[in-house]
Amino acid sequence: MQSPNALSPSSLSDRDTDLQEAVQADNIDENSILETFKSQKDSPNAMSLRDLLKGVDNNLSLQADDLLVRQASKDKTVAQLSFIPRVDVGYSFDQQNKGSLSYQTQAAQVTASVNIFNGFADINNVRGKEALLQKSVEDRKYLKESLYLQVIQQYYAYFTNLANETSLQQKLKQINEDIDRVSKLYGQGLSTIDDLESLKAQASLTEYDIQNAALSVEQSRLTIKYLTNKDMKGVYVEAIKDPIYKVEQRADIQSLMYQNQNLSFTNKQLNFYPTLDLSNTYTFNIQVPNYITPEQLANPIFGANFATNLNTLTLTLTYKLFDKIGLGIQKQSLMYSYLATQKQIDYKKLEQNKDVEFYRKSIEVARNQIISSRAGLESANISFENIKKKYDSNLITFADYLQALSTKYSAEATYVQSLNNYELQKANYIFYSGQDLEDYIK
Repeated sequence: MQSPNALSPSSLSDRDTDLQEAVQADNIDENSILETFKSQKDSPNAMSLRDLLKGVDNNLSLQADDLLVRQASKDKTVAQLSFIPRVDVGYSFDQQNKGSLSYQTQAAQVTASVNIFNGFADINNVRGKEALLQKSVEDRKYLKESLYLQVIQQYYAYFTNLANETSLQQKLKQINEDIDRVSKLYGQGLSTIDDLESLKAQASLTEYDIQNAALSVEQSRLTIKYLTNKDMKGVYVEAIKDPIYKVEQRADIQSLMYQNQNLSFTNKQLNFYPTLDLSNTYTFNIQVPNYITPEQLANPIFGANFATNLNTLTLTLTYKLFDKIGLGIQKQSLMYSYLATQKQIDYKKLEQNKDVEFYRKSIEVARNQIISSRAGLESANISFENIKKKYDSNLITFADYLQALSTKYSAEATYVQSLNNYELQKANYIFYSGQDLEDYIK
């Protein structure tokens, strides 16, 4: 049974508090963090999240996987070519010197050979290479989705860190204004040195925090540049579409399944059947030994070995008597590998179910956190305005004022963080449920 406070998929889309609406709101205070984000969308050369994700194609790791897919495709083609008959062309020249006897022979040969039966090893080899090709495709897909998720994580971390930095800068601006005001009051003997020095101390501490926040912003920017070869400058914040609650086979699980298919086909290649090969060799004797007389060549028995045109058809049946033990051990080894991979597949499926359940719950929690943080921000703004008026009238202590100031800017940064966290949890759910992140980017 769903708890009364739980959020259904419909309620998630019905509620109007999301990142996009918050950023696009028309009643934003011009000094707020959200106004800073809103102005970035109107800047020249503004980039969207989709623009950033396109840069993943330039990631060197993904390009390496592209090459591995091509390699697997070539390996499959090579396996398919094994069905083509083999044709060999040769020429031989032989010079013999045996005492007083000296002669030369020359011959040209063409041999065509084909395997008629080998226990379907060639067919299973092609099937195995096809499985490896599909595995490489799934590996590439999983890597690309992983890179997408990393970009999205750093994208929202960037704006969270930027919100924190902006909040601290606004706090510092407010403190500096108070320092100017209190300095004048102190000069007139209407304020104490304690209040003035406390404000200066808070300004120094805030500057220290700003440097840390700026470093976090730079770290997120550089990480995205490393992942996409694109700079974060001009990027504006936007929301991800609400996910559809469904579970699909994730690419890493698909990769393991194709890996097991390859092991199965490799096992089938190791069989105990005999092999049957057919070959035909045509020999053209260009020059026969000079000691062979025309009468000898005319002899049907002796002359057959030195005929000008000689054709040999060979059918070969081969059965390896003592390979059974070695093949049996190899097949057992492959079977253990197959079973081990199957265990990994089952474990991955359990892990996916756990992740899907967790991130669906995370979306609900993140949504509630937006509501709570927005209410906290509204209360903090109202409280600060009242406390500031009282402080300006010397009705409350400096400590009370400083507490209200910190609460105001902390509440705004927390609200922005909750908006970004909500988008991040949606991205996590989409990724771990096996869906394509690109389908949910606006």
